[in-house]
Amino acid sequence: MTRLLFLVLCIMGGLAGAYYAQPYMHHNADAVLIIITVFTVFAGFLIAIITIIGDPIMIPEGSWRVAESGRDKMEDRLLLHIILFVLYLITIGLLFAGSILDKALTGHPESILKIWIERSYLFMGITSFLLTFALPGTLLAMQKARYDAETERRRRAAGIAPDTTNSLS
Repeated sequence: MTRLLFLVLCIMGGLAGAYYAQPYMHHNADAVLIIITVFTVFAGFLIAIITIIGDPIMIPEGSWRVAESGRDKMEDRLLLHIILFVLYLITIGLLFAGSILDKALTGHPESILKIWIERSYLFMGITSFLLTFALPGTLLAMQKARYDAETERRRRAAGIAPDTTNSLS
């Protein structure tokens, strides 16, 4: 429920931002350059995160059934991050299209197509930026799961019974 509320708030923020900020983006090459730079960095960072999540070291030790049981959780994490990565790429693509249309439709300063492209990249950019605020929590949970798995591995290697008070995430 909390995730759905967060998603709805991000989308609403994106819609409001796209509507009210669009006039300030019109013919604003500096803002476009800043947004492209930020989302390019975000995309690169997210690829690194996706690589870390998919790392086989995240598979808990044990039988193949233990490994199999963790696959769905890993795939869910990857899917959410991949969707965010695609949103970043769509934002960059719309910015590129808007930049080309700005030059191509120079004689038509109030072209409805330019306005909707600007609103589209603002919506995608603001929404995906807001969704990015969930990444630190996800990274913390991943690192906690890794730490817990390594602690349990060392406990087993030392012949100590598994810690039943700390469930692996």
